[in-house]
Amino acid sequence: MYIAYTTGGLSRNPRVELAALFLCAATGVFAQDLAPAIEALAAANAPQPPAALDGKGRIQEYLKSLVRPSAVFSNVLIAGFEEARNFPHEWHRTGAGFEKRLASQYGQYFLDNTIELGFSTIHHEDNRYSRVGDGNFFKRFGSVVKSAVVVSNARGGQTIALGQIAGAFGSWAIASQVWEPPSEQRLSRVLLWGSVNLAAKGGRNLIREFGPDLRKKHALPTTSHP
Repeated sequence: MYIAYTTGGLSRNPRVELAALFLCAATGVFAQDLAPAIEALAAANAPQPPAALDGKGRIQEYLKSLVRPSAVFSNVLIAGFEEARNFPHEWHRTGAGFEKRLASQYGQYFLDNTIELGFSTIHHEDNRYSRVGDGNFFKRFGSVVKSAVVVSNARGGQTIALGQIAGAFGSWAIASQVWEPPSEQRLSRVLLWGSVNLAAKGGRNLIREFGPDLRKKHALPTTSHP
């Protein structure tokens, strides 16, 4: 959340809370591809990435993304959501059904990150989000929305986020044809879940942008003892 800085101290900006609530509601309708946003919540205290990203650093970031606790937590949580709402219905609410949902969710997560790595490397992208941190709400929220489809490049400029887009849609396209049941094999489902996945990446950056302000806002005051 965003905190408006004034000469008299800190004040709440209700527009930020309404916008954040709207985005969470919009992306929260379906849980299938919300791993990026949920992972950001689980790793909210992670430090900001360094300014430069070379080939070795890119591979290290990729490998860490597959095994870090926040990634495991997010995929288990989403599989639990899908089990609760019996999605896809062909897998039923059984122990075997949960195993299929967890394997499917992590498989898509793996494909998403792998496809993103390949495209971003070829296209010389840096898909890490750089927090604005100050300025008005619209500037910061606009940066979050833009980050889903526009990222930095190796030359210090900006470019279309081919890696993120290809990962979001490509991972579901592959999953739908390889292991998903017939109800999820239609092109319309690929477009739907790919869009949700891409929106979830924007939700991840929303948390990275406004999360530190929210923590500061709700931090317990320290007391001094004589």
